[in-house]
Amino acid sequence: MPYLVTACQGLLAVVLLVSATSKLRSGQALRVLAGSLAAMRLVPPRWAEPVAAVLAVAEAVAVVLLLIPATRRVGFGAAAALLAVLAAGVAVVLARGTAQPCRCFGASATPLGRRHLVRNVVLCLAAFAGLVGPAGPAVPAGTLLALLAGAVAGLLVTVLDDIVALLTPMSRTDLSKEMSRWRT
Repeated sequence: MPYLVTACQGLLAVVLLVSATSKLRSGQALRVLAGSLAAMRLVPPRWAEPVAAVLAVAEAVAVVLLLIPATRRVGFGAAAALLAVLAAGVAVVLARGTAQPCRCFGASATPLGRRHLVRNVVLCLAAFAGLVGPAGPAVPAGTLLALLAGAVAGLLVTVLDDIVALLTPMSRTDLSKEMSRWRT
């Protein structure tokens, strides 16, 4: 079981690192997130920028806590709480029927959907598994492999919208638009 905890650690560290980095890379990225939060009506417009900043910093802090062995459990708890709040936010947006893009990992045109809710719930469950899972003795090679597997899974999670877009068949209209764009 310690390998499952380690895989969850790698998964969450990568997902939260990419998410925090995409938001903190520039003031513009943070303002875009704030605008998105306000457009989703999750926070009043005047609170959107401070909430966006707190969200991004909380993600970064959770990453640091996850990566330090002495604070790993606290990191899992912080990640679980953060992901539960994010899942609740997505659920509210979906219940309202608001078609706003997901700014989870930076600029994306993909509107929030059920897959984003499922993703956040699964990540929250991974954080909870890491929080309650046993941390016992482990073989270093197994630990490294589990961490790597979790990190790869985390990278896949961060590009999930892109993967879905690649695997979704295009309509004839979309295909025609795309073809004409390449011709010019």
